[in-house]
This record gives sequence, C-alpha cells and structure tokens, in this order.
Amino acid sequence: MYHIFTDDLHLKPYKFHLWHKLEDKDYEKRLNFAHWFLKQPESTHEYIICSDEAYFYLTLPLNNQNNRQWSKSNPYIGIEKPLYDQKILVWCAISANRVFGPYYFEDTVNQHNYLEMLKNYFWPKVLKTAEYKKYYFQQDGARPHTAKTVQTWLKDQFEEKFIDKDMWPPRSPDLNPCDFFLWGHLKSMAYNPLPKTLDDLKANIEREIKKISKNILKSNFLNFQKRCELIISAEGGHIEIK
Repeated sequence: MYHIFTDDLHLKPYKFHLWHKLEDKDYEKRLNFAHWFLKQPESTHEYIICSDEAYFYLTLPLNNQNNRQWSKSNPYIGIEKPLYDQKILVWCAISANRVFGPYYFEDTVNQHNYLEMLKNYFWPKVLKTAEYKKYYFQQDGARPHTAKTVQTWLKDQFEEKFIDKDMWPPRSPDLNPCDFFLWGHLKSMAYNPLPKTLDDLKANIEREIKKISKNILKSNFLNFQKRCELIISAEGGHIEIK
C-alpha cells in the first residue's frame, strides 16, 4: 500500500498539526489584531516585546514521531522517565534585538510573584534598552497576566504601547515568537549534554539563549509580520507557515 501511495499516486505522508481550538469570538479578535499590527509603522516589528512561560522537564523529552533508533533489528530501546519528573518554569521575553531572560519561577505563577518579576527583573532591563519608550509589550491571557494590578502596572509603564488583555487574541501561540520559535529551539538544544540536575538544565538553557543571534531574532519578527498577513488571508483561522 505504501508504494502505491508514493510510487503510483505520488503522494507524501504528512503529520497532523495540533492546534488550540478557536472559539467563535477568537476569529474576529485575531483579525482585529492582525489588521492593527499591519497598520502600524513599518518599523513596529523591531519594537515589540513578546513574552511567555514554559515548563522544562529534567528528563529528555521523547517525541514518538521524530525520535528513531536505526538498526537492522528492533533494539527495544526505551527511555526511563520518572512518574513525577522534576521541572522548572521558565519565563522569557523576546524582541527583534534581544532575549530578556530566562527568569525561573520557583513556585506556581500568580499575580503577585508575576508582578514582582516584572517590576524587579524585567522593567529594569527594559529601561536599559535603547529607545525603550518605542517598545510595545505583549503577554497572553493567562490569569496572572490579566489580573487588574498587573494590567494597570503595565499600562502605567508602556502606556498606549501595552498590548492588553482586550487587544491580544486568545489561543494564538502562532502569533507569539516565544511559542513558534523560542521554546521549540531551546527544548531541542538544552538537553545536550543531558542535564543531571535542574541547575544543569538551567545552565544549558542560559547557554543556548546566549547563542541566539540578532539575525535570527530579526528574522522571527519579520515572520511575525507575515503571520499577520496569513491570518487575514485565513479570515482569522489557523495558519500554516511553509
């Protein structure tokens, strides 16, 4: 059957993509954001900071679709994974010029420790950034992000350049460079060499972030602009980048 598909019908196997399920109201919000962004000055993609959190587990992630052991016979190789694997929660923000972070949350993120991180870790770094008043700031709709105290503080700092909870479309990781680039890149690189402790994992993450060049960052934010154009073409629906 495989040869019929490939040799006779000239078909290729493609994997299914796993997307967030969009609600009816999400389409309009995604369209509104894409139209808004594309109406901004051409240089806007150079002055937007996107942020997010992600868990990193101590054990090497196993992808059943991509990880393979080439052998003449089945070697029955497996990877042991603890029932309760150690993990760290990593926050980063990314712009066309730099990566802010990583910042590690030792406890579950809530509005209080999130705001403390913004005030004491993130904002001082922003103030040291050239032309910091030109920067926009984005975060997703996670509860600690949308708390009134957090939203108010960010509006006070970034003023009209804060992309607030009403402006940023929910369930849209395809618009956030942290999701469509940074986390995947770090998780593919941070396990070489394999970390034995969470401190080892942190060191690997920090090493790989330092290796990300400005050219790569700029390319991802040019890609951000392209994604907005594709969302308009898809009438607010899911997009696929080739």
